[in-house]
Amino acid sequence: MYLEELGEHGLIRRIQKRFKSKDRSIVVGIGDDAAIINPSPDKSLIISTDTLREDIHFKKNFFSPSDIGWKAVAVSVSDIAAMGGIPRFLLLSIAVPDKTIVKDIDGLLNGVKDISTLYDIALIGGNISRSKKGITLDTTVMGELPKGKGRLRSGASVGDLIYVTGIVGSSAIGLSLLKSSFVYSTPSLSTSQLISTHLRPLPKVNEGIILSKNKLATAMIDISDGLLADLSHICDQSKVGANIYRDLIPLPDIHLKLKKRLAKEPLFYALYGGEDYELLFTIKKRDREKLEAIFKKKSFDITFIGEITSKDNGIRMVGIDGNKRIIRPGGFDHFISKSGGKIC
Repeated sequence: MYLEELGEHGLIRRIQKRFKSKDRSIVVGIGDDAAIINPSPDKSLIISTDTLREDIHFKKNFFSPSDIGWKAVAVSVSDIAAMGGIPRFLLLSIAVPDKTIVKDIDGLLNGVKDISTLYDIALIGGNISRSKKGITLDTTVMGELPKGKGRLRSGASVGDLIYVTGIVGSSAIGLSLLKSSFVYSTPSLSTSQLISTHLRPLPKVNEGIILSKNKLATAMIDISDGLLADLSHICDQSKVGANIYRDLIPLPDIHLKLKKRLAKEPLFYALYGGEDYELLFTIKKRDREKLEAIFKKKSFDITFIGEITSKDNGIRMVGIDGNKRIIRPGGFDHFISKSGGKIC
């Protein structure tokens, strides 16, 4: 069955049945002109919106419908994590061609449902529209955090330490593998993990909550555009510079045969690739032991990678020999990138 046979209202009813919520703060959910929620009086509401568009952010020969639905939600959830918030509610807008197979829509909704269940997010509404070409998903995620505890990009100061969660570069390497024939001729656990990082990222919500709750992060951002680009966002808004240590950046462990097939060194993908959705943050030096003890207890990976310096310093890479060189922030930009946007 095609979507033109099911119709808009048939699809809405299909979504209503699948996304029922028992959240008592939802007064009115899917099906009316607007949703109504009762926010907690002692918390701030944080909101983020993102768009995933076919042939700009994803290609259907790489992404299953479920992967598309998952990632559309993940990118907005990651923004909530970067503020230290708890994601609560989701608005989802879908624009698809009328010849889209309903089975593919069901697959897309499965991905949305899977990640919403994982992070305990309630779908409360959205919009459905016909598209003349390709699929477009718009997601708006609303989250909560205790008043006064939001982590911003603008709080870093000279002398602060720079940390990152997890591993960086995996997503961009996964995309590179998807574009090559190597992944299909030589599948392995290593390649599947790298590809999964790109297709179905896991926003670092719990890590963000810890950093917010304990007031540890002085500045924070999620790595969506690349380590250097997102570090430059912190530096620009905090009016500071940074030194990062080349050999401290946590890179994926890639076997030699796979490494030889990559167009660039793993470090390049970490610095410029993006879409890792890890958290990049700064802390006061005095909080280093406290930070590392808390994260060790929770078994969450974090790595010290540098220090905040004066604005005049710019962003510099420190090599093994101690030499420092200025590096170009670079990273992804929809309008400056030669491709006109990242082709995933």
